Amino acid sequence: MRSVAGAAVLTLAVAVTTLLYLMFSTDDDKAVHREALFGSLFFETEEKSDGALGVTMGVANPTALIVMFLVFAAVLTMVQFIYRGLKQRREQLIEEMSRN
Repeated sequence: MRSVAGAAVLTLAVAVTTLLYLMFSTDDDKAVHREALFGSLFFETEEKSDGALGVTMGVANPTALIVMFLVFAAVLTMVQFIYRGLKQRREQLIEEMSRN
């Protein structure tokens, strides 16, 4: 359960960071459409009729985000299993040393 929550937080952090990067790496005076994370996220500016600049951003295709979430969940689950195994082995070694 912790790995699922961790994967959700990591995926959200990557998505927000990517959107912030797209937002702050565009030119201020031009209309632009940029995509990131394999077309998953987009940031778009368009010039309105009164001269103002309209901004739109969001998720265009969630497939890459879902795959990223699944990869993060798998990696975090493997890390948890490895940690538990190493912790168990450590306790076993400590117990063996205390018997001698």
